[in-house]
Amino acid sequence: MMPAYNAERFLHEALESVMAQTYEAFELIFIDDGSTDGSRAIAEAFAATDRRIRVISRENRGLCASLNQGIDLAHGPWVAIMHADDVMEPDRIERQIAFIEDHPHLAVASSFVTYIDEKGRTIGRYVSDLVDFDSVRSMYEKNEVVGFHHPAVMLRKDVVEAVGGYRDAFWPCEDVDLWNRILEHGHQILVQPEFLLRYRFHGSSASISRARLLQRKFRWVEACIVARRSGREEPSWNEFLVQLTKLPWWARVNLERVDLARSLYKAAVLSYSQDRTISLMTNLSGAALLAPILVVKEVRAKFTGSKATSASTHSEVEARNDPTRLVD
Repeated sequence: MMPAYNAERFLHEALESVMAQTYEAFELIFIDDGSTDGSRAIAEAFAATDRRIRVISRENRGLCASLNQGIDLAHGPWVAIMHADDVMEPDRIERQIAFIEDHPHLAVASSFVTYIDEKGRTIGRYVSDLVDFDSVRSMYEKNEVVGFHHPAVMLRKDVVEAVGGYRDAFWPCEDVDLWNRILEHGHQILVQPEFLLRYRFHGSSASISRARLLQRKFRWVEACIVARRSGREEPSWNEFLVQLTKLPWWARVNLERVDLARSLYKAAVLSYSQDRTISLMTNLSGAALLAPILVVKEVRAKFTGSKATSASTHSEVEARNDPTRLVD
């Protein structure tokens, strides 16, 4: 299932990678979320030559609405998520199905990914600790947020629908919110230790204000997790923001420092993907001044292929330029 909004730049390559899969028994549900460019025409041209493709076009309603609609329309029990600017490895679906068959109690499976830039050049890799049930259980028991790359996910349709699907209020952290609610309902989640997706960074320099929204929403997800698991009601977004204002001044300053550092680091990653050296050094230096240890860990994780934390993963996933997500 592929949601898309004004995605024509990389859409042809993304669709080609889906239709070239070694596993052929699938349907592709393409949700055009009110695009004003040539996205719909490109998808319809593919659909004209392959009956496995269904193109749904409607007014712009946002990413969560597209995801939920696509899952609702899916005929099969498993849905592979694919974004319109990424590239599937040729055996992605085949390998994920084999992994699911080896782990029959799974509800969600993601994978390692290779980072690419606008020209398709490799700029890094991502691996995860969440490759065994003990690691997932450990994070869950510590109330740590479990997260991984959304466009590398294959999920069970019935489980997602049973827990209420993607929640629009949590965008751009709607995926992380969903994975943790699925865990709370007793289902299993793993990251497959294979590189099955090429994940593209692109777009203009990241919006610091959007990046800060991402960090705040991520903290809200954390607060909701703690509340649910403590038997309390989730705080609303406005209630959560009020809670932040009641923190001691030094705690608020520290949150701002870390959030700004992550935002600058995200902007640095985009600059790196575009060979914009001055912007890269400016943003990376600012992030390193604010949070040197955090930046060292992030750089090591992204550019050496070492294991990354779930929190940093979601920040990466929301780094690209798409009006329906902080893209990811």
